[in-house]
Amino acid sequence: MSNKEIKNCKRKLKSDDNDDEIWSKLTREQIIQRCKQLEKHVEQLRNTIIKKNENEINEKKIKKTKIMRPFDFSKHSKRHIFLKFIYLGWDYHGFVVQETTSQTVEDFLFDALIKTRLIEERATANYHRCGRTDRGKLISNKKKQTEGVSAFTQVISLTVRSKITAECTEELNYVQMLNGVLPSSIRCIAWASVPDGKSARFDCISRSYRYYFPKTNLDLNRMRQASVDLIGTHDFRNFCKLDITNTEPTFIRRIDNVTIEQLNIDNDSNDYNSGYEMCQLMVHGSGFLWHQIRCIVAILILIGQGKEEIDLVKALFDIEKYPCTPNYQIASVLFDCQFNGVDWICDQASLRITICHLQRQWSSFQIRATMIKSMLNNLESQICDKKQLPILGQLSLIDNESNSLLGYNNNNNRRNYQPILTRPVRESVEVKLEKYQNKKVKSEITNEDNKNETNQSDDVVV
Repeated sequence: MSNKEIKNCKRKLKSDDNDDEIWSKLTREQIIQRCKQLEKHVEQLRNTIIKKNENEINEKKIKKTKIMRPFDFSKHSKRHIFLKFIYLGWDYHGFVVQETTSQTVEDFLFDALIKTRLIEERATANYHRCGRTDRGKLISNKKKQTEGVSAFTQVISLTVRSKITAECTEELNYVQMLNGVLPSSIRCIAWASVPDGKSARFDCISRSYRYYFPKTNLDLNRMRQASVDLIGTHDFRNFCKLDITNTEPTFIRRIDNVTIEQLNIDNDSNDYNSGYEMCQLMVHGSGFLWHQIRCIVAILILIGQGKEEIDLVKALFDIEKYPCTPNYQIASVLFDCQFNGVDWICDQASLRITICHLQRQWSSFQIRATMIKSMLNNLESQICDKKQLPILGQLSLIDNESNSLLGYNNNNNRRNYQPILTRPVRESVEVKLEKYQNKKVKSEITNEDNKNETNQSDDVVV
């Protein structure tokens, strides 16, 4: 170490001593004020880092993006169509475009649509989506992995460039064009010509969600009994993430059917642990609230674990008694949607390529799952008392209790478990709405003041 570095170290130590003296002389109120200032400073630094990272990502994108040749859209006819997609959502931060990230499914879709010259820009494309799938739960802090929401069927409607003219009757192969530039985890599988006024959002007759989970120690009959109370038209404010951007929010939704089935995928005759058998929960309805299905799944699983009573669903529908949502973890699901009177056009070559992509994904995950399952079989065969076999599975992803990681069927979990109806609650709809309106008014006043200051500075004659 050089003399210069030693002197710098000494200076740092001296400054630390001075800081200790300063802090020791501060009153309680002064320390609180100082902490608040430091928190603001940390928040500013955090925002600066986020912006810097976003700028770096955008710069990389710009470098990768080739300069596109001019294209005259006025020379081409247009038509309104539906596009059907499937995607595996765990690599993305949800479906809908967000300000804080460019890693959404919609970002990649519009990049592909613009790159293939099917649309000029989103604003003029008359675009609608059938539904939104949100970013999944964080399942690994080290690698920031998320259990994202995937789509079995996602449909969008938009107006695109067409090849049809008086002389040409053969249309562009939309499926093939888009799949040529989309990531392998996002695949277009069909398109359909529809009238100009038809919307993927407003003309969808039914939406459904699927949730796959290992049976573990769940009582499926209890879950089925509880799910019956979900069917019908109810106020689902205690089963969703509150969205108060609408001045008069409504939480009334209709659920047509709920089914819970055991798939019996695992037929290993030497398997001592039936908890590995997979199950499927399906919810059908006309439309859903933000995180509504995730919340429903989480509640049903807690009932299946025996931690909550079967009538919990009915109790949460009592808005007068429980106007605020209790705190609980949510699950991750698979989205699907259905339409009437739409004639889908599938390109067989593109369909085969999509099947190959999915087969590669399935093969990769199945090999890993088989290896892990073999290890589990080997270890479980060494346990003498088969009744004490650990059963963990996917439930640990929505269970914050440290004891749940042990996976044993003991009573410790139940003793430490706090029932949902006795937990702290989130803010009510009315409180959230009032805060949002106040924030909106303050923002408008600030913008008006800034505008007036700008106008006054323009009037100053130098």
